[in-house]
Amino acid sequence: MSGDDGTMEIKELRKAAESGDAEAQGLLGTALAMGEGVEQDLAEAVRWLKSAAEQGDVNSLFNLGIIHERGLGVDRDLEEAALWFWQAAEMGDAGAKVKLGTMLIKGDGFSSESGVVEVVRASADRGVPYAQAFLAKLYLDGTGMEPDDLLAEKWFRRAAEQGDESAMFNLCEMLLEDRTRETAEEEAAGWFYEFGMSCLGRNDLVKAFDCLVSIKRVAPDHFLAQRLEDEIERRNQSQGGR
Repeated sequence: MSGDDGTMEIKELRKAAESGDAEAQGLLGTALAMGEGVEQDLAEAVRWLKSAAEQGDVNSLFNLGIIHERGLGVDRDLEEAALWFWQAAEMGDAGAKVKLGTMLIKGDGFSSESGVVEVVRASADRGVPYAQAFLAKLYLDGTGMEPDDLLAEKWFRRAAEQGDESAMFNLCEMLLEDRTRETAEEEAAGWFYEFGMSCLGRNDLVKAFDCLVSIKRVAPDHFLAQRLEDEIERRNQSQGGR
């Protein structure tokens, strides 16, 4: 935005924001945070973004995570950032999931006193597959809690039973590392076969092949590996592959 047109656009955006429009509040908050078309005002930006976030605006949730992660107009607080990212991730925001994954790898924002761990646990208890897989990963790595393979397996299984891909692969890794008590090779092979067939159903041969590899890693001579391999080859030939 620039010149008179930008000023007019900001005025209209502010009017809509003041009327309670969540999308307008989020856009105004972002513009104020970036200083785009208006003088930068981080305090006002946070106010509008929070108002939009309270109404479930996913972009505002994500942007509040960025603001707290970087300390823009507020004290830098990685645990607060993780809480905002989590809310966005639960609504399916891919960027927020990447942020949380990166923070998890670094161990940022997930101390034993972190409120986000309890939020994740509450979501997992409600049956959210993404939360179940995430909680399992916290237990597996001992992030924000004592490491516990049994609880990691429990939550990965619950997510895998709902079709969560990351949970399936993590269970496979745990099984190969002899870190599972309840997950059997037969069960893991069955999950990966169903997942592979689902991938073929949406014409994703690459992921289907990944599933085949996973079955063979768990049980090299399993009949489901041959069945999935035959189906991949059939689909590949029908598409003109070599």
